[in-house]
Amino acid sequence: MEIIGMMRSGFPDIQWTLEEVIAEDDKIAARFIMRGTHQAPFFGVPASGRKIQVQAMNFYRYSSGKIVEERGQPDLLALLQQIDAVPA
Repeated sequence: MEIIGMMRSGFPDIQWTLEEVIAEDDKIAARFIMRGTHQAPFFGVPASGRKIQVQAMNFYRYSSGKIVEERGQPDLLALLQQIDAVPA
């Protein structure tokens, strides 16, 4: 929830589109595309008004039908490049 809050603080219109899911035993891998508009400061970078489109991978472990662990890895370098925080 902290990561969602952090992303929504800089990109209030952010949306995640599920592109692919792979499941095996008690694990799930999911690939998402994040899209949004940089409308507020993010990692100290002032709002640029730029649109982003970034891939993210999340890995989940579930037990008794519930998610009990989650790890996510968005492509933060691509995101920072798209808002001109670092050179492309």
